[in-house]
Amino acid sequence: MTQAFQSPGFAALAADRAVETRLVDERWQAVAWDLRTGRRRVVTDRPGGVHLSEIEPDGDAVWWFDADNAGEGRWWREPFTGGAGGEALRDVPRGRTYGVAFDRTGALAAVVVGVDGASHCYVGPPAGEARLIGSAPGYLSLADLSPDGRLLALGGRPDGDDSVVLWPTGAQANDQAGAQAVAQADAQADGPLRIAGDRRLRLWPIEFNPLAALEPELLLVVEEDDRYTVATWRAGTGLRRYPGLSFDSQISAGWYQGPREVLIQHERAGRSRLLLADLDLPEGQRATQQGATQQRATQQGATQQPAAQQGPAEQAPPVREISTPGGTIHDLSCAPDGTLHCVWSRESTPPRPLVLRPGTEAAHHPGQGLDPDQGGTSRSRRWTPRPYGRIHSFVSTPVGEGPWPTLFLVHGGPATHDRDSYDPRVNALVGRGYAVVRTNYRGSTGYGARWQHEYGHRVGLAQIEDLAAVRAELVADGTALAERTGLCGFSWGGYLTLLALGAQPELWSLGMAAQPIADYPAAYRTTTPALRELDRQLFGGTPDEVPERYRAADPRSYVHQVRSPVLLVASRTDERCPPDQVARYAEDLRRLAVPHELLWVDGGHYSRRTADHRSVLATMVRFAEHAWPAPLPLPPRGDRPGVPAELVEGGEQP
Repeated sequence: MTQAFQSPGFAALAADRAVETRLVDERWQAVAWDLRTGRRRVVTDRPGGVHLSEIEPDGDAVWWFDADNAGEGRWWREPFTGGAGGEALRDVPRGRTYGVAFDRTGALAAVVVGVDGASHCYVGPPAGEARLIGSAPGYLSLADLSPDGRLLALGGRPDGDDSVVLWPTGAQANDQAGAQAVAQADAQADGPLRIAGDRRLRLWPIEFNPLAALEPELLLVVEEDDRYTVATWRAGTGLRRYPGLSFDSQISAGWYQGPREVLIQHERAGRSRLLLADLDLPEGQRATQQGATQQRATQQGATQQPAAQQGPAEQAPPVREISTPGGTIHDLSCAPDGTLHCVWSRESTPPRPLVLRPGTEAAHHPGQGLDPDQGGTSRSRRWTPRPYGRIHSFVSTPVGEGPWPTLFLVHGGPATHDRDSYDPRVNALVGRGYAVVRTNYRGSTGYGARWQHEYGHRVGLAQIEDLAAVRAELVADGTALAERTGLCGFSWGGYLTLLALGAQPELWSLGMAAQPIADYPAAYRTTTPALRELDRQLFGGTPDEVPERYRAADPRSYVHQVRSPVLLVASRTDERCPPDQVARYAEDLRRLAVPHELLWVDGGHYSRRTADHRSVLATMVRFAEHAWPAPLPLPPRGDRPGVPAELVEGGEQP
């Protein structure tokens, strides 16, 4: 059995039981892990694999979402020790999963499914009959179910009217404080309680405090004034921010072991850091820890308001950093004993488990060394100055002197970023003699709110301007061959590839786009509700409301200017970037006599079979070598890398 590339999910009330999603015979499957014996049992054997699994708090059963290639399916359940399974909640329709959660004991489960453009919330006992508690148009993701089972927290558009939705489940309230939250939600004339965001205030609900049994306390991340801040919500106090836990770039957070301890993951310039903070600073420590905490947090990228500007309740919580090796933490979970189980990698090291014990310097990599890189790649970071900021890129080249044929691996999203993390495509392409560039263009996360949001609804155009600026610098300094620079992207990265080939035809001599947006207005009308919501945020409206913005951003608006070879990869069951719009773009290329190839693959937008990804990458290598036919410098045959099996698309996962 291969290593897991998602962190385990632990049973909160059964410390020796966990579930993992692991690669088994090159497919992701749900695996039950008995920590007491070390035994792992493969629960599923789905031909297409699974990518979501959960465990009930008491450890009695494992759940997994059985989806088809279009992403629609149902939650299923099987006893942890094996035996007959069945539907996890009966009478829930097939749909797209928008989340699953349990109450503190596991007596009540909640799921949200997307069906016919709406989000439907169900609750019920595991393996029992589900009860619909409400529906809402569009996309709402399930953040958590309160420990007492009485309140659902859902997240909508972070800057919209439904950025946080608190929905009563109808469970009985047994105490006054908890009943207040339910009553406040019930009292809303239009249904559940909604906490609205706007373009200056974005909100993300995270999870309820598992130890706050009497009054639900919700943990949130708030983006405001170009900062990302930890916050909480209670019915009696409303939204409370913690200015001492404010950061200049994206964070995620979760409750840790103490009554109000919070674990924070901070993403900045392609690297991850972990921090622990206690929201309940003992009174006697406030004055003594304020100065030291202010200095430490400022060094770590967090801001501290001076004590005079904070009331007694707003003293900065003490912050301590957890020692981690440099690189990226892809996934993270906390065992009942407080041990942190991470999936970690860096550019030279494939993803692997990393076990951390806060309060010690120990970092355990089970059974593996740190640096398998054989030294055939030279790696550097570039910062390209522009009037609006510096563009950060990771550049990998063969050892020696350039210039080299250069491929930009364009990340998707756009709300993600390339990181100091392992990408098997980089090694495969560098091994064939290419320089590989991964650029975090405007719109990427990890560089602050302004870098992500402030490019004036110039969707696509701002991003390809950044790619062009980095290309110009690499050509000027002798890294890239001017006549042989190309683009390769998946999903939204494939969209930018096609847009750049048409809008900047003089710059790019090759383009390879997998599962791309090729016709933006058409893709908007046929994609998922969640992605339509994202597009409305990016463009400031729908294609009918702001047609000129969609037209300017549409690759088909520029297809008549494309003159370089194009590889298109698409799936007939892709629900995110539907196949018909890709087929129309291919027909445009055929009509214009542009050299191109259209490859149809299985697996939907993101296949759960690693063999599919290796096949696509091999096709891309073959296509590039055909488009740029002059001999490329290859290593001796015994050192020539193949396409690695251990990971798939460099972290570009749904």
